[in-house]
Amino acid sequence: MSSTVTATVVQASSVFYGTPATLDKAERFLKEAAELGSQLVVFPEAFIGGYPRGYNFADQSPRGKESFRKYHASAINVPERIFLFLSKYSFPFLKCYRF
Repeated sequence: MSSTVTATVVQASSVFYGTPATLDKAERFLKEAAELGSQLVVFPEAFIGGYPRGYNFADQSPRGKESFRKYHASAINVPERIFLFLSKYSFPFLKCYRF
């Protein structure tokens, strides 16, 4: 038996140091994908929280310490409200799958 899954691959950057703004962005992509009939939406690795490419967190200057503080503040723990937020959009799609 063959089945087809409609997927959307999101190629977008996060709002670095801006987890709430990144979540707003993710919500827009998820809603658009759902309107297009997607059953699976894939985001880039580290979309929430950002990827610190080019940052040197070993830098112990005040500027380096502040960069690391902001990066750490943008990190998420799973599960928490962000996981629950994303689950709200994911679970309607899960009804067609068995785990």
